[in-house]
Amino acid sequence: MPPRQHRCRICGAATQLIIDMGDMPPANWLMQSPSQHMVEFPLIMESCKYCRSFQLRDCLDSQTLYRHYNYVTPSSRLLLSHYQRLTSFLEDRGYIARDKKGLEIGSNAGEFLAHLAPRVGSIVGVDPAENVAAMAAARGLPTIAAFFDKSFAEKYRDENGSVDFIAARHCMAHNCDPYAILDGVLAVLSEGGVFIMENAYAIATLKNNEFDQIYHEHMFYYTLTAIQKMFGRVGLALTDVLYSDVHGGSVTCVARRQNEVAAYPLDEALTLDLRNEAEMLRAGLAQTFARSVPKIKKELHDVVCTLRKNGMRIYGYGATAKGATLLNYTKLTSKEIPYCVDSTLIKQGRFMPGCGVEIVSEEWAFHNPPDAFLLTAWNYRDELMAKVASAGLRPTFILPFPSVEVIPGA
Repeated sequence: MPPRQHRCRICGAATQLIIDMGDMPPANWLMQSPSQHMVEFPLIMESCKYCRSFQLRDCLDSQTLYRHYNYVTPSSRLLLSHYQRLTSFLEDRGYIARDKKGLEIGSNAGEFLAHLAPRVGSIVGVDPAENVAAMAAARGLPTIAAFFDKSFAEKYRDENGSVDFIAARHCMAHNCDPYAILDGVLAVLSEGGVFIMENAYAIATLKNNEFDQIYHEHMFYYTLTAIQKMFGRVGLALTDVLYSDVHGGSVTCVARRQNEVAAYPLDEALTLDLRNEAEMLRAGLAQTFARSVPKIKKELHDVVCTLRKNGMRIYGYGATAKGATLLNYTKLTSKEIPYCVDSTLIKQGRFMPGCGVEIVSEEWAFHNPPDAFLLTAWNYRDELMAKVASAGLRPTFILPFPSVEVIPGA
């Protein structure tokens, strides 16, 4: 019997398998004990040749996915620098200003909201996770605990009026139907307004072999081509982009209504970017990624086990969703890595899903130091290594991407 055909959730065309990561628990479902039973779900990435999108074959419903949600945007020098660069870009292009009203979808605990607030007329956050929305509200940042869709947007517009800009940072990948969000965007966005969408960039994910970006919350891995086609289906036009290194390589896309584009200058580099992207994918970038991932999996497992056999004690650093995928896919458990260090209070004392690694504070880890750190939050590499050095420690560091690297300690 031939394999079941799957369809792209952006354009409806047939999809093809890129990589099957096996069954895993949702990456943010932290465990209360190392023996807690965790339900696992398939984690399979597919691609669409027509719109050049990458997406999960199987998507969990939002209630299942977010009922144990534990992600809180970290306070980080890297992110602060990114916020400054992003807001400067938005200000310089006139997308945000002190006389403009805004809304952020997926605002989490309000880190970006706090950065935007003094630069705009007004800003409100919308986030479905009640616990993290409450954290933002406690900081005096107006935040509504709700899923953003057309129904919500229409109600908000009727009560508060339309908004001049809408930001959606690293959340458009978290919904199996992005059109539900885009319909809401069009319902509440003012004439001449802009939609600002930031996500991990699929090309960077593939080029750097970042297989840990694949987890159940990340239902889509966006290329510019996919974004352009998705926007076009609802009457939006992609007009501007900004690339950044944050989260392993991200892209911020700016869109306007198609009937308004003629009134604004387009970014000429977009055409070249789209052409280069298409050439890389035609040359087999996704297939190279699929071949590289099992090799990195084996090499990382072997490196950790060899260091353990040599008597080295190894901790993870960063109890992230990416870290959960990394540990579970490489079959590294609490036997090889007993602890994972994280500064997020609500994670400490709990356990990484599946692998059962205990999450501890930085203070505890620095007073009970390992011989080596596996940087599961490798996207904060420089910041974490500096923290360790400032604590007077000189351990070995293990970096998983783009290929496994061991940096010997002093």
